Amino acid sequence: MLIDTIYIDFSPVWYILEEGLDGRESVPMRIAIEAEVESFLSEVFSILNKFPKGLYIPRRTNSEDKTLNFQIKTGLNHNLIREELLSLTISNYSYTDKDRDLKRKGELWLFGKLLNPPLIDEITEVYIKLKIQQGRVICLLSFHPSEYDVRYPYAGD
Repeated sequence: MLIDTIYIDFSPVWYILEEGLDGRESVPMRIAIEAEVESFLSEVFSILNKFPKGLYIPRRTNSEDKTLNFQIKTGLNHNLIREELLSLTISNYSYTDKDRDLKRKGELWLFGKLLNPPLIDEITEVYIKLKIQQGRVICLLSFHPSEYDVRYPYAGD
């Protein structure tokens, strides 16, 4: 029997999505406090502004590359994506997760953002997954239309 329930443990604000919610598996995620999100974004902005090649977008070879497909469909190039990342705010934050890739490890930070014309043809909510590597590279793992409802804990009203 599948249960669509969210368990919330407010120390340090971890929650679990039970199997069946949005068709996803149980996945531990964390809602970072506002100061953590602001600090993370500050570091992202610093890296993107300081290092010309500070944005790395890996290409998938063993599964569908949704980010590359979205880039091809919309014409979003590296520089346009960089500008969108520089415009992220705490209200775009969704959650923080553990990276399950054994090569990368660490935390993944997930955001969502509405992209509007004329940047792309129609209003689209994009799912953004990124992490900081070696203190000087932003690794962008996802930048494509969201497939599930993206929750924004600091979006306000």
